[in-house]
Amino acid sequence: MSRLVRVGAGGKEISWHNALKDLRADDVLLLEPGFYEIPAGIFLADITIKGTGSLPEDTTILGYVNVDAGSQFVNLENLCVNTVNDANSLFVPAEANTFLSLRNCIIKGFGGDTATIAANGKVTLEMFSTVIMNGSVSLFAGSNFRLEMNDSTIKNVVQDIGALALEGKGTAVINNSHIHGSIDTFKKANVELDINNTVVFSLLIQGQVWLNMLNSKLLSQEDTGMFITDETWINVIGSEFKGGFYCEKNPHIIIQNSRINRLIATGEAKITLNNSAIVNHADFQNKVESNSRRVTFNGGNEYEYFLALSDQAQFEGHDLIFNSNGANLAVENQAHLHASVIATSDDSITVECGQNAEFRLWGMKWTTKKN
Repeated sequence: MSRLVRVGAGGKEISWHNALKDLRADDVLLLEPGFYEIPAGIFLADITIKGTGSLPEDTTILGYVNVDAGSQFVNLENLCVNTVNDANSLFVPAEANTFLSLRNCIIKGFGGDTATIAANGKVTLEMFSTVIMNGSVSLFAGSNFRLEMNDSTIKNVVQDIGALALEGKGTAVINNSHIHGSIDTFKKANVELDINNTVVFSLLIQGQVWLNMLNSKLLSQEDTGMFITDETWINVIGSEFKGGFYCEKNPHIIIQNSRINRLIATGEAKITLNNSAIVNHADFQNKVESNSRRVTFNGGNEYEYFLALSDQAQFEGHDLIFNSNGANLAVENQAHLHASVIATSDDSITVECGQNAEFRLWGMKWTTKKN
């Protein structure tokens, strides 16, 4: 039977030290505002800890929290965990089969390359209205996970380390959140990743990954701000990419109602574009296959081509809008382009066409410049 245990320095509360000595399954610890140091070697199991202050930082646990391998659940609510050592602030071991829930919490890492939250084993990790600071959330290679993140923030301060790293097997659902850093999947990952109404700095998608991205934004302005490789499946709707959307190898990609600054595709990528806009430059290489309908292709001043095809790339376009802004269209090597244009800002465009290329364009004036 669960107990309600009040912890503090008042006359009716027990001390933090005594509470830890007498922990029982299903206990609910209610912590008065203050600082509580958790000794090394303490493992939490089947317990709920709630801060009773107005803000999470009113109730701060100093140290790091280890989830016991046999624990079924640990719930933390309205409190702050602040590690004072180079250790994981929250750690779930490889033997675990557990549920870890964070509600209205602040979890502070040490600030190095050690993950703030490190999860292994079989774990369901929930974060609601929670802030992760000074480090990353990592679900390691041996993990079998379900991650649900709502109205939460990850503030990673370490360069070249993903703010959210997904190495294992499982599902990650991110809603209405902000990731200050990158979301990374890895070569051996097997992940379904759903990103909804969320702001992320950058994305690295590799391994066996299904990505659904809805009404979200990527802030990186690098060419590889969105980097997709391997045999991945990508579905993007109503999203914005401030920099480059780069894909290689054999991903299958559908993009709808979205805005991309630069789109670069190589390898054997298969891309379907609908009702979207490319702001500066699109480049399809190797054996890329692209089908575009009601898509706007714009040219940028820093690019020679607003749309370029090379090698054996194939492009089918229907009801397109071309705004070259002085840039050319290139169809080189053995590339194929068949497209119809319904609107354009150009009186005519220049098309640089290779001798073995196949080029057919309807709906606007153009002149050919043989390479």
